[in-house]
Order: sequence, then C-alpha cells, then structure tokens
Amino acid sequence: MPPRPPSAVPYVLAAPGHLAGGGDREHLTELLLRGHGWHNVSTIDQHTALASPDGRLHVVHQRRTGWTWNLRANAPDGRQWEALLGAHLPVEYVTAMVDTMRQPPTTNSRRVLEPLLEAGWTAGSTGPASTVESPDGLVRVTEESARPGAPRSWHAECAVNGYRWWTATFSTHTPPAVVTAFTRSLTRKDPLPRMAIGMPLHGCGPHTRLTQTSHGWDDEKALLEARIADARTRRATGPKATAAPPKPASPTPANRHR
Repeated sequence: MPPRPPSAVPYVLAAPGHLAGGGDREHLTELLLRGHGWHNVSTIDQHTALASPDGRLHVVHQRRTGWTWNLRANAPDGRQWEALLGAHLPVEYVTAMVDTMRQPPTTNSRRVLEPLLEAGWTAGSTGPASTVESPDGLVRVTEESARPGAPRSWHAECAVNGYRWWTATFSTHTPPAVVTAFTRSLTRKDPLPRMAIGMPLHGCGPHTRLTQTSHGWDDEKALLEARIADARTRRATGPKATAAPPKPASPTPANRHR
C-alpha cells in the first residue's frame, strides 16, 4: 500500500472536474474490496485486479500503462464488453460507472449523449458519427455510427494545447447506462477535492479554477470509510443499491488560485 500523505498537506477544490486529475484510486478499490465484497485477483505487482463476488465483473488498475483503468463484464447473454479509461480521468467518474455496472441491466433507451446536450455541450459531426464538445472546447465525446438498432461504441478525450490528458473508450455492447454514467459525470458542476501538490495539471492553469478549502486527507478518509460502512450495511440487510456520492467539500470563497 502506498504511503499516506500527512494531514497537513493542503487540499484544493478543482474545477472543472475533467481537469482535476485522477485522484486517490483507493476511493474505488477499497470501496469494492471492503464494502462490496469484491476479490483481489491480481497476479502481478504492476496492477490491481478486482472481481465481483459472482466473477462476472472486473475492474483492473494498470500501473504499466500509467495507472489506467479497465472495466470488463460478461453480459447476461454471454457477450463481453470493456471500457478503457485514462489515468487522469477522475476516480469519481470511474466509481459512478462501476456503481452502474453493478446494478441489474436496464432497458432504458436514453441516448448517452443527452446529458451533455442538456448541459449545453455543442453538437457536431465527424462524418457518420455523432460528436459533442464541452463548452470550454477541451472534451469531445463521440458516439460511433451503427446500423439502426445495432450496438454502438463510444470514445471521449480531453486535450489541452494539443496534449491529451485522458481518453475513455467503450466497446460495442457496453451497456448504455454505464456510458451514460460517464457522460452524466462530465456534467457535474461541483469541484473535486485534490491535494494541492501537482495542481493544476501542467498547462491547464488558464482553464482550471482552484479554490482553497479546509477539507483535507483526514476528511477524504472519513468519507471513504463512511461509504464502505454504508455498502457493508446494504450488502448485509438488503438488495444492492448505489451509494450516493459524498457531498463536495465547502470552498473558502475568499481564496482562489489560478
């Protein structure tokens, strides 16, 4: 387990979320292991591989590819799907997708780009594919074309001044609800808590808002432990349900940094 930062390390609230960086991966891995009863099936030191109790769902965190995420599942009909997620994609977004993939399949036919369009993203076109772009022009999400009624694949990327900070690729047969959890996360307005060290991401200063906060590592740990306790209780007393994300820390309005 990596060494823990001291409580004195200052935190900031970073917005927009897509430029906040990956955050603490244990907010997902520890939640799955200790809260939801997943198994550690890692075979090498260079990654963390977790499997759901029924062995159908897999979450892998790869160090050799820069700590990228890989979500995989076997659908009830036997088909497989996977999502490849970049290291700088916020762990809060990854957690939202995993929470969704843990739930029973839904027949909701809502288009996955709708949350973005409703949030004011701009619709465009790249040939037969459907593409939407964030208001700041840094994120593009593309829904690949397919024959009517056929499964689609999706791709997203965040780039600043030509440097690609993260990508997210969802294979054909990925449940639309999982991709929608991703697109809905992209519309979040609340800033994300991050250690001040290393923020903002290199070259992202003009696009990133950092607000000082009294929120710190101890508070983050307490939030994680609360989610783990809640997941254990739900697992012991009833059907699985998605835990509500923790409320963001309150900013200190008088202090803002670029």
